[in-house]
Amino acid sequence: MRQAVRRVAVIAVAICCVAWGVADSLAGHAGDRPPDIAGMMKPELFPGAVEVSEAVAKGKPGEMIALRGHVPAKDGFDASRAIFRLEETPTADGVTPASDRPVATVRLVSAAGEPLKGSVEQQQRLKAGAEVFVLGTVRSGDGKAAVEVDAVALHVPRGGLPPGFFLKEADPAAKDVSEARTQPLKVGQDVTLRGRIGGGTSPFVAGRAIFTIVGRALTPCNEKPDDHCGTPWDYCCDSKAEIVANSVTVQIADPKGQPLRTSMKGRRGLRELSEVVVVGKVTAVGGEGVVVTATSIAVAR
Repeated sequence: MRQAVRRVAVIAVAICCVAWGVADSLAGHAGDRPPDIAGMMKPELFPGAVEVSEAVAKGKPGEMIALRGHVPAKDGFDASRAIFRLEETPTADGVTPASDRPVATVRLVSAAGEPLKGSVEQQQRLKAGAEVFVLGTVRSGDGKAAVEVDAVALHVPRGGLPPGFFLKEADPAAKDVSEARTQPLKVGQDVTLRGRIGGGTSPFVAGRAIFTIVGRALTPCNEKPDDHCGTPWDYCCDSKAEIVANSVTVQIADPKGQPLRTSMKGRRGLRELSEVVVVGKVTAVGGEGVVVTATSIAVAR
């Protein structure tokens, strides 16, 4: 009986030693593997995320900030630590040389505040050229060209907007949507349209680069005396037929014509009733509805 007990004890000790050995081995190699950042990834972008230049200019150490930018085509990732860079996303009508663009250095840190070991390149769609949204704490900055942020959450759109999509200035010659809709719009027609985001309680399509703009022939409820509508952008005082006749659906598409898998609300401050100028081409006309595929957008206000 005593011998049996001894054998069981020896086996138990051996199992523990093996387990400890495996754990030590894993711990020893953990630093060689890329860190698991899946838990930091969020499904939606952070509304109101500022461009890198604004983060550089206004970010104060210790302050929580949301920003967006693009990973540079070259040297965007640290080879051994969880650190990457974001550049200011150039506008289509004001492309700044890469060497002059503000830069944000994003660190993924441990509880002790040290960068995690292992590169994050090619993880969770993080790669050269990717559009990235970051929520984090400002670590340091020079107020002019660079800022360093310790990230607490990330969002990488499945189909990020290309650099240069947003225009700096709105075309003053843009035609109001209502005016443009007085004449039949044809598929393939180039258009530059001005309108306000609205036309329904949810004018943005979640997770897709699609939204609706409405012309000035219709007045949102908040601009009508004594109207206390909670969702004035739905134009509920107008009939559905009037809304359709004075609106267009805007999409931003990939080369195959499919809407990009990203949200538009919150980008450059876009929200319900934001006024925008859309440059693009009519790609669908059905019944009274019109779809415009945008090649660029300017936020008028």
